[in-house]
Amino acid sequence: MRRAERPLLQVPRPLTLGFVALFAIQLGYHHVKDRELAATYRQLSQPLAAATYRAAAMGSEQLLGHLLAIRLQLHDNQAGQHFRYSLMDYERLIGWLEQISDTAPGTEYPLLLASRVYSQTGSEQRLRTIIAFIERRFADNPQRHWRRLAEASLLARHRLGDLELALRLAERLAQQPESVVMPRWARDFEFLLLAELNEFEAAIVIIQALLESDSIRDVDEQRFLREKLSDFRQKLSESRQAPVN
Repeated sequence: MRRAERPLLQVPRPLTLGFVALFAIQLGYHHVKDRELAATYRQLSQPLAAATYRAAAMGSEQLLGHLLAIRLQLHDNQAGQHFRYSLMDYERLIGWLEQISDTAPGTEYPLLLASRVYSQTGSEQRLRTIIAFIERRFADNPQRHWRRLAEASLLARHRLGDLELALRLAERLAQQPESVVMPRWARDFEFLLLAELNEFEAAIVIIQALLESDSIRDVDEQRFLREKLSDFRQKLSESRQAPVN
């Protein structure tokens, strides 16, 4: 047989006040410790120019770029403490990612860090800075970086709630030539996002163009596109028939 739980109002007042005081002390302690820890944080230094790093690499640019990226990734661990990314100067961080990218053009590490590590920030402005970096550097090597641009589109859609930005990034993927090998789902981002924007007509035009171009050879992909085409036509018809308030 379960014992009846004691109503909160029946708890002795001194005990309640003691609990509140203890909780307040604990909050104050953690606040002070966080401020002390933040005061010991050492900001990123300014990176050198990529030309300087390339000269120092003496033909081993890829290796040096990899080492610089690892050094950057380890910066948030100082004196045995892991610091929050909120303490990091993101403009200086982007400077490092840019210089590493220019030092070792063949590496994917800077964009991988951007999309998987430094995107884990609670700041919308910092996340936009990261996405802008990925979008900018995508052109360096679309074949190598298409995954990062797809992730940036997802970040824009689900973390920022910015469908327009997500659509722009997805459109860049869809517009890549067939020489850039990527799965069809990456190219399909555009019309799926258009549907989320209720731009069914535009999505239908894109799907029809894909089916008529004969560029889709995969049977499952053709079936998926036809199903989406039928679905979007139905939704477009329903939206036109909906009463206007």
